Amino acid sequence: MTPRLLLLTLLPLLHAVFPCDIRAEPVLLSLSEAGPHEVTLVSVGEGVYEITTTGADPFLFTDVVPAGINVSENPILAFEYFSLTGTGEIQVFAVPPTQEAISVHGPGLGRSEGWSSHRIDLSPLVGRVTGPVKQLRIDFGRNAGKTAQLRNIVLRELNEDERTLAARAAEDKAQEAAKDDLLRAYLGGDKHSEITLVKVDSTTVVIEGVADWGVDERAGGGVMWLVEMPVYGDMGDPSSFLEIKAVSPEEGRFTHTLPRYAEDGRDRLYSRWAVLLKTDSGISYSARGHYADTVKTRPGLAEATLRGSKGLGGFSPGRPVEDIEDLGIAAVTVNIDLNSFMAAEAGDGRMPYEYGGRTWYTVDGGVAHLDDTMKTAAEHDLVVSAIILISPATGAPEGSFRRLVAHPDADPAGIYVMPNFTSAEGVNAYGAALNFLAERYSRPDGEFGRIHHWIVHNEVNSGWVWTNMGDKSALRYMDAYHKSMRMAQLIAWQYDPFSKVYISLEHHWNSVYADHCYKGKELLEMLLQFSRAEGDFPWAIAYHPYPENLRDPRVWEDDTAWFSFDTPRITFKNMEVIDAWVKKPENRYQETSVRDVQLTEQGPNSPDYLEESLRDQAACMAYLWKKMAALDSVSMFHFHNWVDNRHEGGLRIGLRRFPDDEEDPHGKKPVWYVFQALDTENEAESTEFAKEVIGIKDWSEVIYTGEITETKGE
Repeated sequence: MTPRLLLLTLLPLLHAVFPCDIRAEPVLLSLSEAGPHEVTLVSVGEGVYEITTTGADPFLFTDVVPAGINVSENPILAFEYFSLTGTGEIQVFAVPPTQEAISVHGPGLGRSEGWSSHRIDLSPLVGRVTGPVKQLRIDFGRNAGKTAQLRNIVLRELNEDERTLAARAAEDKAQEAAKDDLLRAYLGGDKHSEITLVKVDSTTVVIEGVADWGVDERAGGGVMWLVEMPVYGDMGDPSSFLEIKAVSPEEGRFTHTLPRYAEDGRDRLYSRWAVLLKTDSGISYSARGHYADTVKTRPGLAEATLRGSKGLGGFSPGRPVEDIEDLGIAAVTVNIDLNSFMAAEAGDGRMPYEYGGRTWYTVDGGVAHLDDTMKTAAEHDLVVSAIILISPATGAPEGSFRRLVAHPDADPAGIYVMPNFTSAEGVNAYGAALNFLAERYSRPDGEFGRIHHWIVHNEVNSGWVWTNMGDKSALRYMDAYHKSMRMAQLIAWQYDPFSKVYISLEHHWNSVYADHCYKGKELLEMLLQFSRAEGDFPWAIAYHPYPENLRDPRVWEDDTAWFSFDTPRITFKNMEVIDAWVKKPENRYQETSVRDVQLTEQGPNSPDYLEESLRDQAACMAYLWKKMAALDSVSMFHFHNWVDNRHEGGLRIGLRRFPDDEEDPHGKKPVWYVFQALDTENEAESTEFAKEVIGIKDWSEVIYTGEITETKGE
């Protein structure tokens, strides 16, 4: 049997049989073995096939659809993909007649280290096609060497979420520039007044500040107000403030106390407090919004101490937990999708949970799974970093937790999405889930285990893939992400004064991962800007310095990892750059404390299980460990993935082989033994082989001791 992309049965079109108001059935497509041009098509099992472009004009065809394709009924060509290289622009031709005039151009595939959805709108073909369309030709850019895995190719209608997003996007586009301008104005410029301290305890909020009208404003008269901005408000829009107290120009320093909980049950813990000046000429900020500086904490917890720098990613029951002791593991990351344990409606297997003036419900099965994970980590005395994730709301009913907590502008292409900061209900949903986690997994008695660190979402510079918020500017994206970090930190501080939040970034530092994504360095600089403007807090960095090519473990050969702050990527080769960046005085917490860096998801790959590939993977582990050990800002290395995974696009980045490997299922790879020896008396002996692989005589040769310059050319 010849390989085909998907072994799916084609469904007949029903337009001619049923009335036009009945939804059209989707057309499931497969790719044809006949006619590929400068592209290879290979089955890699489980209904997943891999394409690799081999020339400058790569294209292939779908199989023939005998009933024909009605593009007006099913204008969306959609599929899922996994690609470490991405592709150039995609062009789709109607066949017959395969003419340029009867084709559409769509975005290329971005780099995606997880299964992402992609869609191309074929509606421009309507009216151009004169005969029945039997096939589609799909062109994948103009470059050789691009690889992608594809599955679930389908022609379908726009779904309800896409229709809603399209309408909202058209409306919002005209306002984008204005919203950015308002945010820049808010963050920039001198302000005469200042909120100096915000303290929150179990019942009250105390705001202290200094009011100063300034010479020009005093002469013009007006009114000055202390105002509250709920976190769902827009700092660029002064009209969304709640007036709390008039501030007299003669008052100077002021203190104001109010109840922590508003009459509607809203928690003012994560509100901001600002001073507005209202004159005949309009409203302006006299003091920017300021979050809580101190939060009263439930007593009883001691600060956890890391007993080493070796960690594992994606911890959960069912893993080979004997590795924890055998490898000397000190910490783990745990993925937590908020939708897995929280609901908005009562039901079987759900328990009520009061928060924010309403009743939410926790899902017994999801909570039991988390309990099992956290208690297992506690039994092994592991420091736990929770990675907070939110699945898309696609298909979820109105009013459901999944719909409330997800950002309404998130595109279905995202694997995970940004929280919803556009409404009080959305913030309440997010707060309820975070509060449940912090309250349960920070108990002084440790009954259910403990969350020590909070990694807020995943690889946010790859926002389109891992923390989708729709097509947003970097500034508006960071405005929302900063709110998410603040909420997580303030809620966690109620139960654990030693908790810390981390921003998650992949290795694209001064370059972008794909369309609609952001530069890691740019986002960090914006986070600093928001922190300084609204009260600094001790956030830290969860960095993923994967090799330039995730498939190639010979990271010391990376071309785009420079020893300068304008480097396109930070990989294992140039980790010194992130160390130097956090040590800059202007980047420190309150300009004194160096922000912690943890490497929370990365691992060298073995392209296959041949001896040379396994040796290179093990050598890369030795190489990166020697470099990391010289960086005192980096406290932890979490190896990802623990075990090779069939669903990671052909990567083999685990310490162990595939569980279903024919030769040695779950077998320990050479990198396992190197990782075990690190930070022990056996380290020198176990890493000696790597010097020859890398091409060095002494480990000091891999440590960069020069200056990290601003630009490569300096």
